[in-house]
Amino acid sequence: MIDAHCHLYSGKYDQDLPEVIQRAREKLQAVIISAVDLESLQKSLAIRRQYNDFIYLTAGVHPRNAAKLNKRELGELWQAIRSVKEEIVAVGEVGPDFYRTKDPRLRQRQLKVLEDAMAQAEAMDLPLVIHARQAEKAALEVVARCTTPVLFHCFAGTRQMARQITDHGFYLSFSAILLFSSELQRAATEIPLELILTETDSPALSPRRTQRRNEPAFLETIVSRLASLFDYPLDRVGSITAANAARFYGLADL
Repeated sequence: MIDAHCHLYSGKYDQDLPEVIQRAREKLQAVIISAVDLESLQKSLAIRRQYNDFIYLTAGVHPRNAAKLNKRELGELWQAIRSVKEEIVAVGEVGPDFYRTKDPRLRQRQLKVLEDAMAQAEAMDLPLVIHARQAEKAALEVVARCTTPVLFHCFAGTRQMARQITDHGFYLSFSAILLFSSELQRAATEIPLELILTETDSPALSPRRTQRRNEPAFLETIVSRLASLFDYPLDRVGSITAANAARFYGLADL
């Protein structure tokens, strides 16, 4: 199993990050951290360099930042990301979040930053990781002709949108939201398993009601639910989704 998207640089892990990573090692083949600004990029690089046999890194700009960064600040972020190209496995997360962003002008700003990110990913020959909350259609319209692999992370859209995305050959990643959404469960079974990844998006979205802070080791709960939906053994679905993640991120050594 591979946790395809999480945020281990969060301050919620400051007290016990080594223990969190050790628990993840006991269950997973790898963990992908997604940096979303300059500060999280630097923190994530430090984690990656300490655990480079297990931790991998993507770098992008979160929608809440995309809506407010000026041209100079955004340019500095892309320059920083390009400078560590050899240490990242994808561009992103990046994209529109229409759930939190209501202003039409800010939504258009998020879509423009997504266009910029797609150009950066194509120039660096890296995959693109999309954040599209209640904005899947708008994001898909932007990236439909992307020439590098595309992943819609933490997918929570409709069955119809899931099919539209995978019809382009793009990937979807499911988080613990899958456990509580019958629409997502139906969506998962209507698309190719070979285009599905699994993630925790930790520290958010814990699948355990008694533990509010999520962590990569909890990924097994999501994979188990996916396995039951396909009526496959857990090990088989874990292997397939891990292979999908390795293929998407270009992790040839896994």
